[in-house]
Amino acid sequence: MRLKNILRNSFFGMISQFALILFGFFSQRVMNLTMGEELVGMNSVISNIVAILSVSELGIASAIIFHLYGALANQDKAKIVSLMNLYRKAYYIFATAIMVMGICIMPFVHLFLKDNSFSISYIRLIYFLWLARTALSYLLSYKRSILIADQKEYIVSIITLFINVFNYSIVIAILTFWQNYQLALFLNIIVQSALNLWIVQYVNRKYPYLKQNRKVPLEKGMTKTIFREIKNIFISRLSSKILVSTDNLIISSFISVAITGRYANYSLISQSVCNVMLTLSQAVQPSIGNLFTEKNQEKNYQVLRQITFAFFLLASFCCAGLMSLMSIFVTDFWLRKSSQLDTEVVIFCVINCYLFVIGLPAAMVMTVSGMFDKERNISILYAMANLVISLLLVKPFGITGVLLGTSASYLIQIIFRIRTFFRNYLHKSSNIYLLDILQYTILSCLETAAAFFLVNRFYQEKSLLSFLLAILLCVALPSIINLLIFLKSWRMQSIFLMVQETIRNR
Repeated sequence: MRLKNILRNSFFGMISQFALILFGFFSQRVMNLTMGEELVGMNSVISNIVAILSVSELGIASAIIFHLYGALANQDKAKIVSLMNLYRKAYYIFATAIMVMGICIMPFVHLFLKDNSFSISYIRLIYFLWLARTALSYLLSYKRSILIADQKEYIVSIITLFINVFNYSIVIAILTFWQNYQLALFLNIIVQSALNLWIVQYVNRKYPYLKQNRKVPLEKGMTKTIFREIKNIFISRLSSKILVSTDNLIISSFISVAITGRYANYSLISQSVCNVMLTLSQAVQPSIGNLFTEKNQEKNYQVLRQITFAFFLLASFCCAGLMSLMSIFVTDFWLRKSSQLDTEVVIFCVINCYLFVIGLPAAMVMTVSGMFDKERNISILYAMANLVISLLLVKPFGITGVLLGTSASYLIQIIFRIRTFFRNYLHKSSNIYLLDILQYTILSCLETAAAFFLVNRFYQEKSLLSFLLAILLCVALPSIINLLIFLKSWRMQSIFLMVQETIRNR
């Protein structure tokens, strides 16, 4: 049953994510060509500011879903209802808090946009629309959590797919014909609110006891536990948001909005890959959380190694493709030659993507094992490292210095998560697992370098056939090398067995 849920959640999650990527590229292309790099840069900076404000929500989401795993597994309806009641009240508070904090920041938002040509009133209008869209989504989307915890995330993925298709279609149409970005954002709010209301109605029908027992209180002891966890998770998620959201803010504040827009194009490509991998990990996580309730430490250890190996196989050809094809795609097919950034920027985009993907399994097991207090301490460390290194290096090295700070943060995050999880949960040495990571990293570097060399040897400028062959090469080369090296290993054999089991159970 777990395998079936993993595959179903993964399939729909990936479909939703690929649609998001496809429409995202079309939308950003239209934005670049009709409104210019400055609007792309401003949009990226404002979305990052709103993302940091939204961090107030993230603690309760993770804490409630963690406790819902056990309640759903035991069919404890009273506990499920009380947890969801707490969740609903908290989300209403968070929506209000986001609006209040956002409005307080509004008079100063233009200060993050160096060398821009927009009026202050226009910047504030775009910012307010982003803020309103985010706050409204919290008022209407809290019921998604029970679907995620109940291993039915595929339903959320389908709704997300509809939201993204409608929203991106609106942006593309309005920018193409009217060049009116504020109207596109306003219509986005209406579409997103309507589909979130549909999900509320669906959850009410699927879990009728949620509506029938709205006043069921949560035990005082459980409430204290959850709020203690929220404090720890809040710090962790704030640090994570700082890690992923401050690059554009620093580049925009210290360099220029136009350069931020150019970097946002490259970031969209690498971040799209990261989002696909994140979607895959989120689809797997509820089943892993359910497995961890059995408290079989040796089995959990083996599962961690299997999942890490699977993510390495994906990361290896993703990195080969990004390194070899990112600039080609930007200059020859998507945008134009003037949008190109230096090779050093591409290298760090690839490094950060690899570190993000290979670190996902450790992040997943830290969450499902409930080690929120440990995660808090790690997150403070890597967030501080990111800010300090990025701010120190942005002046002498520009974008490369900012990305180097992000790389250092990801590395700190991975090492400390692994050591903490092994020492405090598995109670064993992490050396074998760290050697796995080192082996995968060396292999990925060699495979990426080989793919980059071969693509540059045969690719012909603006040739679609050459580009498609290059994609095939970037997928096939790392996959064949990995297959030859790991064919007889238990990790590869376990993947083969999983595929066979899936085919038998169809």
